[in-house]
Amino acid sequence: MLYPDLDMSDGLARALKRRAAGLRLALDGLVEGFAGADLVTDRGTVSVWVGAEERVFGVKIYEPGVVEWAAGATENVDQALRAVAAWQGGEPLDDFVAEFPFMEPGRLARAFAEGRAAEAQWHDLLDSVHPTGGQRLLVRLAPFGELRSFYPEISYGELRFTTPPPRHDDRVFRVRSDGPGFHVEESGPERREYALDAIDEVARHIVEFFAPS
Repeated sequence: MLYPDLDMSDGLARALKRRAAGLRLALDGLVEGFAGADLVTDRGTVSVWVGAEERVFGVKIYEPGVVEWAAGATENVDQALRAVAAWQGGEPLDDFVAEFPFMEPGRLARAFAEGRAAEAQWHDLLDSVHPTGGQRLLVRLAPFGELRSFYPEISYGELRFTTPPPRHDDRVFRVRSDGPGFHVEESGPERREYALDAIDEVARHIVEFFAPS
């Protein structure tokens, strides 16, 4: 058996909670997830999974659709649980990965922690080696410096802008190339769709959309 120290007959979440209680860690919020046990914290969701063919406890900390804070794996269940508790308790990212070396920060995690989410996302998307219609549109908008304070995301041919850090309930400006022009969708207090002819018009409408009312 790979996990003789855990009774998972009633699920991974309950097994981990029992183990955590023995370590005097308060992880009562752990629930069964899609592929393991999940804990929702003030800084995203922590998922814990176990290996099927070798002993390993994987830990992933993320905000869905926003950022992966850290991920890693260890054979030591107590270390995995202490890492979960430390993140839930608010330990800063750099201190967290220093205390738990098996955890690696996500690609944009430090930028998010330092308030540089938009800057890092622009840099990452502009450097993509797999250009799409949305990425090519972002390249065309890159010279408009006033746009760099907004957070870009690419989905196939569509380019989206939100305010950083991105949240699913934020105002969203969507634009895609439509022949020689551009199709725009604005999602906010009111929803609008319209067409624009020039790239500088697109840049101006993005700025106006996010301007304080």
